[in-house]
Amino acid sequence: MTQYLPKPIRNEQLASEHRDNSRELVSGWSATVFQENSITISSAAIEDSSAGGAGLMVSGHSGLIDQDATITISIESNHRRFTRQAKVRWVRTEGNDVRFGVEYIDHVGFDPATHLLDVALIRIDPVCALKIPANIALRQKVLPFIDMDGIVHVVCQDIENHAVITVLERLLKKPVRLWAGDAAQLDLKLKQVYGDSAQAVKALPAPGSGPVIQIANAVNTGDELLYAAYMRQASDIHIDPGYNGATIRFRVDGQLEHYSQINSNIFTELVSRLKVMAYLDIAEKRSPQDGRFSHQFVSGERRVDVRVATLPTKYGERITMRLLAVQTDSLTLEHLGFEPAHKQMIEGFLRRIQGLMIMTGPTGSGKTTTLYAAIRMLLEERKVNIITIEDPIEYEINGIAQCEVDSADKVSFAKALRSILRHDPDVVMIGEIRDKETADVAIKAALTGHMVLGTLHTNSAAATITRLTDMGVEPYLVAAALRLAVAQRLLRRLCVHCRIPRPLTELEAISINRAELAGSIIHDPSGCIYCGGKGYSGRIGLYELLELREDWARSVADGEGESELVVKMRDSGIKSLLDDAVDKLLGGVTSVSEVVQIASSW
Repeated sequence: MTQYLPKPIRNEQLASEHRDNSRELVSGWSATVFQENSITISSAAIEDSSAGGAGLMVSGHSGLIDQDATITISIESNHRRFTRQAKVRWVRTEGNDVRFGVEYIDHVGFDPATHLLDVALIRIDPVCALKIPANIALRQKVLPFIDMDGIVHVVCQDIENHAVITVLERLLKKPVRLWAGDAAQLDLKLKQVYGDSAQAVKALPAPGSGPVIQIANAVNTGDELLYAAYMRQASDIHIDPGYNGATIRFRVDGQLEHYSQINSNIFTELVSRLKVMAYLDIAEKRSPQDGRFSHQFVSGERRVDVRVATLPTKYGERITMRLLAVQTDSLTLEHLGFEPAHKQMIEGFLRRIQGLMIMTGPTGSGKTTTLYAAIRMLLEERKVNIITIEDPIEYEINGIAQCEVDSADKVSFAKALRSILRHDPDVVMIGEIRDKETADVAIKAALTGHMVLGTLHTNSAAATITRLTDMGVEPYLVAAALRLAVAQRLLRRLCVHCRIPRPLTELEAISINRAELAGSIIHDPSGCIYCGGKGYSGRIGLYELLELREDWARSVADGEGESELVVKMRDSGIKSLLDDAVDKLLGGVTSVSEVVQIASSW
């Protein structure tokens, strides 16, 4: 099989030729050089760069960089940071300045000839997968899953099949690299992507292959867009109109990714199609609307629930679609990132028969997901009558009654909650405690023998008490009902296959309010075939748990404020969200750039 990896540079002459041929001059880029788990150079200027290496210049560091040395280099460029392992290929001293060139090396070491790809762990890029017809993919047992550095990586059963390479390169119009995969896993993934027959999905035009995608049929456009987002494991689809058409973006692991552009005519048809599916008024274009629908893909086993919101803008109606998961098998406390002590505390509450547990955090921080995981545990351990009130229903779980709030306010949280208490529930879940009426009913339910689970928008666990009292709930009622408050955030999880270890710099340690941790080993994202070159794969939760002990509850009833409660929490060793984030940073689970986001709001 043809190998497309760049040939390594073996001496300074070849290095100079390589620099002349493929590297571009850059300005404003800087780098930190690490060698043997220590900072060798804290600030080096990048003079030129390419996909395969870089040329650097430093002053007054003669003798610190040796030719053929293996280093870790962290480069900051245009508000973007990336880390690579590299080999020093040449060193040149010019007075007080030292110039040297590095070639990036593959620290992961996956070889297509010997590595058996774990098909279940790869992340499928729909731009690659849907470029080829389903009948060819199913017949030849091939699945293109990622385009990296101009090479499309394909998992298949026979990596020596040169005829397949020829067919794929003609269809994809790019060189391909074949990876071997387990036959059973590959068959399962092919059915998930293409369905059980060649008619399951059609090949999509490649986003980015031209300035505008031309698709005549709005029905196909909408179906293909939903399917691409489903494959990419996106949580949201953003369709944003502009002067020349509309931009389509997906939110994946909390980050927005550009997907494609569509022209104005197709955008207009697509908006009408989506509004019809969501039972919205297609004639109303000057007022925001909300709706939802359930979409069944051609292969009958796959379905996605979609929440749709429209917003009038200068160039047309903006559409945002939230894809709500229908698979709940992975919704367990073990998968959410709880430390053993935190998990034990939540499980201890769930084994009670009454009391109030509130999840807090901003929108999109995973509060409802954690509550569903708690409900799954309750269903597995004992026979209970569970009723939920949600806006909207995000997951469907067998064995519980789920009630959705009506946008016309025929069914509000407070009305539904009062009615639910007449249905003999053991456990009540409230999607969001929004007002005094809902809070009052929830607390009274917790005091009269029910277990109540709810969510609230606050920044910390201790702020839960302040928020409830600000709503008008009496402090003594909060103290009597509230047993556990959990603050939650989400951080991206580093890919375990390609993360790169390096020391934490002094400036980074200060930025996360932990100056004493300078020099500790942390990990940076890099990018490989498993994470699609992103360096991250999935997200993990951060938690701060406040268990309202008897003496603390008495203080809350007496009117003690949030600040005094925070002092007690820290004195007793209860970790904050930032403490949990730092622990996960030192454990190699996430990166310092993710932790900085938590530290900046602390």
